[in-house]
Amino acid sequence: TKLPVIIYPTSGTGAWEAALVNVLSPGDHVLMYETGQFATLWKKIADRLGVKAEFLGLLGAEGWRYGVDAAKIEARLREDRSHAIKAVCVVHNETSTGVTSDIAAVRRALDAAKHPALLLVDTVSGLGCADFRHDDWGVDVSVSGSQKGLMMPPGISFNALSPKAIA
Repeated sequence: TKLPVIIYPTSGTGAWEAALVNVLSPGDHVLMYETGQFATLWKKIADRLGVKAEFLGLLGAEGWRYGVDAAKIEARLREDRSHAIKAVCVVHNETSTGVTSDIAAVRRALDAAKHPALLLVDTVSGLGCADFRHDDWGVDVSVSGSQKGLMMPPGISFNALSPKAIA
């Protein structure tokens, strides 16, 4: 990315929290997609922070075999005519299952629905291992860390930010 990157002395979990608390407020509604253990943990953090997290996808272990269904996200965003949903949060590559989601398709879904929600993406295990394009795909907050995809010692994480996320 050519955009700002904030570095944190924490794990990927700390970067999730930083992403949520810096672009959302307690009571905000976010749309998340269940793809595995890490998507579920991110939702739990949102819940603890008072962010109202709505889960899409096949809930439970059955859904963990599939990536994000961008058509379901688009349909849900089209229903949200008041734009109550402030962000869409998805996991790029789910560590627990190895499933990789099409983030460009998620961006196209937001754009097709003409929805202003931010796009937050966990790419902790994807960055460095799978194609990921923060700028080109219009991601507002990319969450990553040193310990998985980049195969470096744990304890450093970072969030890349779009101008919209900073505003």
